[in-house]
Amino acid sequence: MMRTRNRVGVAVRREDDGAIVTEAFDVEPPRGRWTRLPLMRGVVAIRTALSTGQKAMSIGERLRWEETRPAPSHPSALVAAEEAALATATGAPEGATIAGGPREEEVEGLGFWGKVAVGFGALLGAGIQIAAFRIGPIVIAKEAGLEGAAFIVADAAIRLMLLLGMLMVLSLFRPFRKILKYHGAEHQAIAAHEAGHPLTAAAAAGFSRFHPRCGTSFLVVSAMVSIVIYGAVLAITGVFTYPALIATRLLGAPIVTAVAFELQRQAAMRAEGRLRFLSWPGMWAQRLTTRHPDPAELEVACAALAVALEPAPAAAPAAAGSRDPATIGQPQPLA
Repeated sequence: MMRTRNRVGVAVRREDDGAIVTEAFDVEPPRGRWTRLPLMRGVVAIRTALSTGQKAMSIGERLRWEETRPAPSHPSALVAAEEAALATATGAPEGATIAGGPREEEVEGLGFWGKVAVGFGALLGAGIQIAAFRIGPIVIAKEAGLEGAAFIVADAAIRLMLLLGMLMVLSLFRPFRKILKYHGAEHQAIAAHEAGHPLTAAAAAGFSRFHPRCGTSFLVVSAMVSIVIYGAVLAITGVFTYPALIATRLLGAPIVTAVAFELQRQAAMRAEGRLRFLSWPGMWAQRLTTRHPDPAELEVACAALAVALEPAPAAAPAAAGSRDPATIGQPQPLA
């Protein structure tokens, strides 16, 4: 999966014939002056990343297992008719490409209890995440007898180690190692594009699998920011009870995210400047979240980025074929 400022491209190597299939959809993040304000844009960016990531995963699964249909005798006419019918059904403007999201019959096929199961699974996953990465580190550090600054540092370190440790365990399984290869391939394809090279596996293979805009770097920066913010709250209130500590982590999470986003943004913009030290811990941690990709993974990553860089069908003619980052936005990996 690849994302530019306003478009997401998904590429999958299909199971039945090994062909690479792609699909893209436009991203419409919340608009308004407040969404561009410092600290607010970080929360908006994370929320948009979660929604687009879920949508891209559903598209990827559908493309991966989609059966190959025989070519019709008049493919152009049939495809045009299908697109026109789908556009009419969804109310899309004439000429717009319909892409992304589960098909209507797939959504309806879930039924009431299927939707309930999906919702319950989402709530259960959120509860496990909060228990493991928000409450768990607090309990471990507090029961170890730590207090003050030692407790705050240990809380952040335990949370980060739990996450990275989980990734290390998962990397022992072959399917997950494949995912890490795709993660590295995303970074290399983006680096090749930013350097002005063609989007080919051969060109991307010559670049590093580490990238300063990776989500892994954001996690490391978030841990560093949490030490400062939660430490300040503890120093000001002096309350060291479980309810207060847990409430601080839950209510303060958006603030940590917003501040970390701004620091990560500045570090990525100045990867070779004065703030490059902010990228060092995250770049090192990417050794755990990426693997050296093979040409097969690089081909899929390049295909995803290529379709993400294509202008939307409704875009102005002047933008057609343009791949200028100034007009389409910097491509960003969303892992």
